[in-house]
Amino acid sequence: MNSIGPLSIGIPGELLAYDKAYKEFGGGVSWSTLFLQQFVYVKKDFQEIFVKNHLTNELYKEGDIMKRIKLAQTLRQIAKEGVQTFYNGDLAKKIINEIQKRGGILTLEDLREYDIDFHEAISIDLNNSFKAFTSLAPSSGPILAFILNIISGYNFHSNDLNNIEKTGLFYHRLIETFKFAFAKKLQLGDPISINLTQLMINLTSKEYAQSIRQKINDEKTFSEEYYGDNMKKVLSGGGTAHISIVDQYGDAVGITSTINSYFGSTIVGEETGIIYNNQLDDFSRDQSINSNESIRNSISPGKRPISSKAPLIIIDNKENIRQVLGAAGGSKIVTSIAQVCLLNLLFEKNIKESIDYPRIHHHLHPNEIIFEQPFNRNILNELKRRGHNVTCMSYGSTVVQGIEWRPGDHQYWANSDIRKGGSPYGY
Repeated sequence: MNSIGPLSIGIPGELLAYDKAYKEFGGGVSWSTLFLQQFVYVKKDFQEIFVKNHLTNELYKEGDIMKRIKLAQTLRQIAKEGVQTFYNGDLAKKIINEIQKRGGILTLEDLREYDIDFHEAISIDLNNSFKAFTSLAPSSGPILAFILNIISGYNFHSNDLNNIEKTGLFYHRLIETFKFAFAKKLQLGDPISINLTQLMINLTSKEYAQSIRQKINDEKTFSEEYYGDNMKKVLSGGGTAHISIVDQYGDAVGITSTINSYFGSTIVGEETGIIYNNQLDDFSRDQSINSNESIRNSISPGKRPISSKAPLIIIDNKENIRQVLGAAGGSKIVTSIAQVCLLNLLFEKNIKESIDYPRIHHHLHPNEIIFEQPFNRNILNELKRRGHNVTCMSYGSTVVQGIEWRPGDHQYWANSDIRKGGSPYGY
């Protein structure tokens, strides 16, 4: 199993998911209309970096122009013929042909037999005022629910961030929760292949959350073994995007899509213009190790690997949408969404303040906190006093996209993360 290249490509399922969601919940506009804006972008000149200009055989420079004509043709075909052409039609033949020409092993039968499953979202109550909904395994939604379930059981108040000692205690408890959460992540897998019933009960149980809070010592941290399974592999990611949407009827959608790493498998279809994923890299690599990770996340036909994706929707006790959140950024997705959610709901920062606020992260192994600049040094000192190792983040952070409903002014407010270019779009 390769981390990039033709043997890392998994069956692309995103289009089929969109098609089924459209048929089940949408239909307000025609299928082809959904693609019109995409034609504008992929046929129009736009700026691109780190790609070779086929005319000069040199890397594009900032400000250079390229066009994605092949991709525009592919999208036009899907708009006209529907997703069946992608999974069992002329486009499917092109896809398999260009993957196999590069050494891949996907077949027409693989595309034809691929299907998706609808599952009821995981839900947990937060402080009797809110209910959180997130995605089922093999996504990391259960881990996000676990974190929120634990932290919501503490008696923090909106003005606690004005006090360094109380803020330090909040972040210490949050980091300790992250460490327990990432130990639990190794127990996830595809529920089609393994029984996750008891694990899901535990991760969403108030009693189990209380048992974890009892293990968190407010004055010190511990070595990795204290938290459970040791994280042997951290899922990386850079080819992920998220969009949060609320429509005029108050319906909310959060979609996290990914080709896994930056540029996925690094293979671009010569005929289709598709950048193919390297999703198989998310399966456990060392199948010789008899561990939770290798068994539960081992590769086998029809199985989906563990993912870091964790879209989140929160409603209040009147069933109003209060938050729609999601992120890109590999293993930091869950910890970033948790921080934004808590800053907004618990500490009453607005959505822009919550997303822009510097973040910290811990994924158990290595046993260190990584923080963004300019994270408050006094808070870091509070964490170091409790025995935490802290290191400045030297590589990319997450990018969170969020919407909040403000009951006071009866308006939705949205924010795109300042860590990456972009802005919210509304009506």
